[in-house]
Amino acid sequence: MKKGKIAVLLIIIVLLIIGIIVIVNNSNKKSNDYKLEKIEKYSYFKLYKENQYGVINASGKVLIDAKYNVINIPNPTKEVFICYYDQNKETGTYKTKVLNAKNEEIFTEFEEVLPLICENSTTKIPFEKSVLQYKENGKYGIIDFNGNKITDAKYDEIKSLEYREGSLKVKVENKTGLINIKGDEIIKPEYDNIKSDQYYTKDSEYMKAGFILSIKTEDGYKYGYADKNGNIIVNTEYGEVNRITEIKDKENIYLIVSKNGKKGVLKNNQVIIDNLYEKIEYSSNCNVYIVTKNSKQGVLSFEGKEILNIEYDNIVCTNGRISAKKNDVTENYNNKGERKDFSYKNIIETSNENFIITIDNDDKFGLINKDGQVIIKNEYSNLEFLFEKYFIATQNGKVGVIDTNKNIIIDFTYDIIQKVKDKNILQAIISNLNTVEIYNNEMKKQASMKNITIYSYDNYIKVLSENDMKYFDNNGNIVDNKQLFKNHKLFSFNKDGKWGFIDSNDNIIVEAKYDLVTELNQYGYAGIKQDGLWGVIDETGKVILEPKYKINGTEPDFISKYFKANVGFGFEYYTEEVYND
Repeated sequence: MKKGKIAVLLIIIVLLIIGIIVIVNNSNKKSNDYKLEKIEKYSYFKLYKENQYGVINASGKVLIDAKYNVINIPNPTKEVFICYYDQNKETGTYKTKVLNAKNEEIFTEFEEVLPLICENSTTKIPFEKSVLQYKENGKYGIIDFNGNKITDAKYDEIKSLEYREGSLKVKVENKTGLINIKGDEIIKPEYDNIKSDQYYTKDSEYMKAGFILSIKTEDGYKYGYADKNGNIIVNTEYGEVNRITEIKDKENIYLIVSKNGKKGVLKNNQVIIDNLYEKIEYSSNCNVYIVTKNSKQGVLSFEGKEILNIEYDNIVCTNGRISAKKNDVTENYNNKGERKDFSYKNIIETSNENFIITIDNDDKFGLINKDGQVIIKNEYSNLEFLFEKYFIATQNGKVGVIDTNKNIIIDFTYDIIQKVKDKNILQAIISNLNTVEIYNNEMKKQASMKNITIYSYDNYIKVLSENDMKYFDNNGNIVDNKQLFKNHKLFSFNKDGKWGFIDSNDNIIVEAKYDLVTELNQYGYAGIKQDGLWGVIDETGKVILEPKYKINGTEPDFISKYFKANVGFGFEYYTEEVYND
């Protein structure tokens, strides 16, 4: 009995020790969770006049006169405007002040307040939208847009991290660390540099990107790696560290690392390919690694097992097929290293696993299914999968659409047929007529227009020509503007080739007398075009500006009488100074 009690007691003690270890390990793991502000509608805009900048609001009211060298609006929903003046371009010096919507100076308790510029982020706004950096006693910290301190001023420098909005590089005594916009320390300032691994997914964008760390040693820079939460999983001991961003794995991180000039692969911190190779290239087409050693190439499986000996002069992976060349002879294998006698020069997988496009030795295109059975013989100059059972085909220099039974769905009369990105819509082009015809997902022609520009949105596209405007849903069917813009007060309409505006009950508010118009934008303004010049009306139909602007090459957007100009990278402003070609 005593021995039994002792055994039970020992088991309890072991379990307690294991529990403590788990708790300690979990407590050591960091979290880098924060939310980025999503901005759909602006409240404030930059005003440009005579090479100076000011601020207007969404009604077009001038809040700050245009008298500053530069104005930055880090978050266009917040009345925080950072104004630069007395700028000396030769010395690069300037003065700053921060103003609110009442033209009052704010944040005067700090030596300086500046925006944090976001480079290579997915946002249209090129600044951190939740925090600003402030200076106090020669050091820097971050504050929110109400001026509340998030961190003390204890850093020598603060910068937004490229490809990772919301993460900030900080320097202390010439060493770099990482904090986030909540002020949490993610990586201690112990490194010479930190950069994002640039991992991107459509759903999370760059929010799951990890961090490549570097330190300077007598032997040059050494690199390591931290996961998205800042947990160090690879120490700074490698000559090079790069994440394989093509591998989309929620649980694991794959890194190509270099040591003593030789490359290998880590899965998290575990070696799956030893550092034996001059070069390693991951092929997403075949889900294998092409490795180079002594100037010869071979292939390793995704798990790191050798499937083709390192003896080839050149290896290319395309659509599940490995073509390995040695002594001018090319052999074909599948991604398991099994020899295959492919009867085609090349194969192209489509987004439908049942359809595989083939190219024969005469460069003719055909179609097989996943079992290799021929669906369409190789007789077309080109073949491109559309959706469902439809393919764009080229024959005798002309382009049409066929189905899997070779039925001609759209005649071979066009020079180009393209699918509108992310839509089940086709634009078929007749080049010499400058004409584009729009087909829906059922391959029925919906419209024919000349010299068009297509604007694509989440649930529709707008097709604009010199004197016409049409809307199509994501399947290519013409849709009424009243269906799309249910919250608008006015809607464009066309009568006898002229344009005006009606209300939701079809009452005419603005007579159809203009050559072209735009719909109301989200701020309640629409463009009106007459004799090649643009003006503006508001949501009541009142003319704010008679047509006077000559604006070429784009559909104009207005706030009151001001036209929006975009100089790239999210830097846009509104102005009365329209420069005509």
